[in-house]
Amino acid sequence: MPDQPAERREALRYSVNMDAQTTDLITRSVIKQRCSDISLSGCYLDTLNPIDPGTPLWVHIEHGGRTFSAQARVAYMVPRLGMGLEFARPVPEEQCAVLREWIGEVVALSEPLPSPFGMSAPR
Repeated sequence: MPDQPAERREALRYSVNMDAQTTDLITRSVIKQRCSDISLSGCYLDTLNPIDPGTPLWVHIEHGGRTFSAQARVAYMVPRLGMGLEFARPVPEEQCAVLREWIGEVVALSEPLPSPFGMSAPR
């Protein structure tokens, strides 16, 4: 079995299901995708046709009436499954606020509920 690559992410990822769109900044092609993981430093987009690592993109994610838009680059790709994006730094504060709001919603939904039997119950 080949060695697994070391975890290089600097921020915790959170599972989500959001609409996304990327614009390749080289070819100007626009592709709609699904965002399945998000963090303060990047995201993972599900797509059958991921783009080569290093490609600069503009990413636009929509959820709950809010939008996040920023420049990013493809950090890695998994053929026929998707690609991980790293947001360009610095991410504008108003866009970071959107990410923090979404992450807060995910965390709140994943908190275990108190149980009348003294144990936490999943939602």
